[in-house]
Amino acid sequence: MREIRDALWLAIKDKIIKKTWFKVVSVLTILLVGFCLYKAYFSPNITKGEIGNENVWKEFDSFAASFKSNSKTFDGVEEVENTDFAFDDSKLETVINTFFYTANTGNADLFLSTINPEQIDADFSSFLLNERFNKIDDAMNRISRNGQLDRVNVVRSLWVLESKALRVVLDVYYKDLENPIRMNMIIKKIEQEHSHSDNKEKDETDIPFVSSSVWDIIESIEDK
Repeated sequence: MREIRDALWLAIKDKIIKKTWFKVVSVLTILLVGFCLYKAYFSPNITKGEIGNENVWKEFDSFAASFKSNSKTFDGVEEVENTDFAFDDSKLETVINTFFYTANTGNADLFLSTINPEQIDADFSSFLLNERFNKIDDAMNRISRNGQLDRVNVVRSLWVLESKALRVVLDVYYKDLENPIRMNMIIKKIEQEHSHSDNKEKDETDIPFVSSSVWDIIESIEDK
């Protein structure tokens, strides 16, 4: 019995293990498993299903009202401090809700605060200053279909190669449309430094930002 087992093992080594193709497949399998484990550990999580509707957005009304009085400007981007907000701004659901809610209500400052600063520059820096404000208003109107946003559902999330980033598939419902519009949105977590006025200490937190072009989002809405 042992002789048969040894002979079988030698045959496997000669016919399979020693072959170049087997070594290549083994290495690729190890890399794939390692990549899957890495993405599973480091990719942000997001709730599937309905994450945004009129009831959820009621909380955003008070937040939007206090945004100006509790915000500071750093490098042209509004950052809110010491604001009592019921939603965790480190969650992907929060930034998606804020993005669509502020587009629906026309709050340009808060709308821009949800977008990756590099993406803001890419989307709007080519316009002259006066035209830029008009383009931002135009973008919000087109994303919300002139204030017709009804609710937002997360269908699924997909991996992307970049660390701390996720592609989210959304079904966005509008009051003037029978069926939702399906779209993709890249959300990326970026390390932000926050200072505390009482002890001047600084914390670093990963905050999610919309990292898709607003013009690509608009195209996906208007192509339907």
